Amino acid sequence: MARRGPLGLGGLWLRLALAFLAVSLLALVVVTMLTEKGVGSSIAAIARQQERGLAQAAAFTAGAAYEGVGWPHADLDQVFDLAEQAGAAVQIRDHAGRVVGSSPGYASYPAAGERTLPIVAATHLPGKPRVKVGQIAVRFDGRGVGALAKTFEAQRHVGRILASAIAALIALVGSVIAARLVIVPIEVMLTAMHARAAGDRDYRISNVRAPGVLRQLLEGFNATADALDAMDRAHRNLIADVTHEVRTAAAILHATTEALADGLTEPTPANLGSLNTEVTRLVRMVDGLQRLATAVSAEMQLQRDRHDLASIAAEAAGRLTDAFASANITLNTQLQPAMVLCDRDRIQDVITNLLTNALKFTPAGGRVTIQTGQDDKQAIVRVCDTGIGIPADELPRVTQRFFRGQRSAAMAGGSGIGMAIVSELVRSHHGHLAISSEEGLGTQVTVTLPATGN
Repeated sequence: MARRGPLGLGGLWLRLALAFLAVSLLALVVVTMLTEKGVGSSIAAIARQQERGLAQAAAFTAGAAYEGVGWPHADLDQVFDLAEQAGAAVQIRDHAGRVVGSSPGYASYPAAGERTLPIVAATHLPGKPRVKVGQIAVRFDGRGVGALAKTFEAQRHVGRILASAIAALIALVGSVIAARLVIVPIEVMLTAMHARAAGDRDYRISNVRAPGVLRQLLEGFNATADALDAMDRAHRNLIADVTHEVRTAAAILHATTEALADGLTEPTPANLGSLNTEVTRLVRMVDGLQRLATAVSAEMQLQRDRHDLASIAAEAAGRLTDAFASANITLNTQLQPAMVLCDRDRIQDVITNLLTNALKFTPAGGRVTIQTGQDDKQAIVRVCDTGIGIPADELPRVTQRFFRGQRSAAMAGGSGIGMAIVSELVRSHHGHLAISSEEGLGTQVTVTLPATGN
């Protein structure tokens, strides 16, 4: 029964969440610092520009008030009003430095931000249309442009703190969610692996929920567990089949030899033939298992050389001519040259296995065809039969070790390792094995190997 492991989170998710949070906050700090520098400089520049403009306007107004009447009769109220509206105070001095007039409370304004500009006015002297007639000092208090800039800076600082807090909260929540999305599937997988290692073969990951490749990882565990279970069942079936075969053969051998030893039966050709049949059956089973073990490690044992697939196929078919004739099955050969770099004996094993399988599962009166040829850079050997075919649900499993279909097990004996041997040998030659079949109409097996040219 499929069960789901516990979803408890360990310390890894917390460390991952804190790492995400740290990266998010670092990015926020960098962005804030860059913004602070740019915006702060711009605001300060604007404030200075506004203060300079006010000072220039006050100096111009004072010069206009001086023209034609001089300082004793100049009306400076407009200058004072202009300064007051801007939250500033002014003091006007003549060219000798004597104070001509001041805004009320001028002395109480901070002197740190004072700006001093010359006052010029028109004159009737030839060649000097405008001359310096004094200077004006402008001071700003808490109501001016500079103060507004400071207020804005203070409010912006509070806003930054609030925005940072909100961003940190969002980053924390996002980090926890992201960490859970990554860590939970991994911990589910670890739980499943531990359960499997502890011997719980029925353990499966149910309700697979994970993003992208992590979901594929969890689904892959279930698929792998199913494949391992299928192989375990095949192994158990093989052991049961081999045990049955060995027990049957051993029982016959034991009973017959005991009867011969006791003199109860004579060593007639029939009795000796029965003994030989059982011994041959045991040898065939052991030989099949040995060939599979050899095929698995064939890549390290191959003796490669240039050979013609047509020649190898002709030799394999020739050895089975009598078997096909005895079964009343027609064997057609359509052999065209196809040069490959291969181990001749191993490829002959492949072709022999394919022909033997076709012979087993083709009823009397049927036909088996073997073809070889070359297509571009590929050499091909193909075996087609008019046999019982392979059910669609069994077709993907025919190359699995120890697999035997229900119909094939009933129709022909064997351990279910023939096609597994073929698959391993083709793979070791860097080839490709393709099987197509239609139940009741026959099967076609195609082996493709890299060609070496003529």
